[in-house]
Amino acid sequence: MPSKTTPPAPPETAPHPADLALFVRAVELGSFSAVARERDAAASQVSRAVDRLEAVLRVKLLRRSTHGLSLTPEGQVLLLRARQVLATLGDLRDELSAGRERVRGVVRLAVSPAMASSFVVPALPRLAEQHPELHIDLQAEDRVVDLVGEGVDVALRANHLGHEGLVARRIGGYQRTVYATPGFLQHHPPPTHPDTLAAHRTVTHLSAGHLNRWTFLIDGQIRPMPVRGHLRANSTWLALEMVQAGLGLGWLSTLLVGPAVARGALVEVLAPFRDPTWYPVHAVMLPDRDRLPRIRAVVAFLAEVLVTR
Repeated sequence: MPSKTTPPAPPETAPHPADLALFVRAVELGSFSAVARERDAAASQVSRAVDRLEAVLRVKLLRRSTHGLSLTPEGQVLLLRARQVLATLGDLRDELSAGRERVRGVVRLAVSPAMASSFVVPALPRLAEQHPELHIDLQAEDRVVDLVGEGVDVALRANHLGHEGLVARRIGGYQRTVYATPGFLQHHPPPTHPDTLAAHRTVTHLSAGHLNRWTFLIDGQIRPMPVRGHLRANSTWLALEMVQAGLGLGWLSTLLVGPAVARGALVEVLAPFRDPTWYPVHAVMLPDRDRLPRIRAVVAFLAEVLVTR
């Protein structure tokens, strides 16, 4: 009687989510060893995960050299799709547990460097205390991120103009006015009227030209004042740092200067002429993401933080 043999296992026909997660993280960190250190695993495990993906998909995903990892065109496509797949799986897990309102999982949050340093990072310990199973991946850049392509869950945006297919929830607002350090004002008498700004040292922007048209309430009307600036910065965060270093007057967001004003490191200049306009801050998300417990928790927390500022 012929002996029975175990049939061979069918070949893999679809990428495994765990391998996709390792691939995405390797691209984000730039090396297999960095992922291995993060996960307390062997670098060979990460490498084998990418090998399995390449075998299943029958394409080359990464170029590996002494300089690090770089994506092939096929790897670029997989990175986009892998982030979408992993986000969908996370959403499914959250949706199935939504009845218990359990706040857990990863939220990828994109903010500007100025927002990150001024109020997001200082508030994160309180968020971690409230939701210990919540993990935040913070991405701080002075650009508008692609929520789909970069796998971002929530982006904080000032003056969001709206975009078809995105959900925007207003969670706060700010005004803009002129600030300087007490030390700077000791050596440089402050202006008494916006018309005299040209005679004073100012910090302006290199790239955001609209922020070099400072607006003031003069004789009951909002009037713009073009300011060239003795010193210029290519980001809001850097402009804020330069003003706090005592280099000049800056037209800054009341939201960002809050901590510095509270401790007396910055003082308002030309207060009687402050533009009363309020500019909105929105939490921007993909449709239906705001119903997930982890997303709702982060957005609600950020709204609470902004209200207290």
